[in-house]
Amino acid sequence: MKFFGEVAAEMRKTTWPTFNENARNTLIVLGTSLFFALFFGGADWLFEQGITFLSK
Repeated sequence: MKFFGEVAAEMRKTTWPTFNENARNTLIVLGTSLFFALFFGGADWLFEQGITFLSK
């Protein structure tokens, strides 16, 4: 049980992010994910078009 007491003590020492920090970080993650999804989707589409063009 000592372990769980120490875990609880460490959790009380933790500095948790504020709502605004969480919201900002969430938007950063969503924006970055969208950027890379569009980037790699576009690259995939370009490669597909290139291969289709070369195979004709």
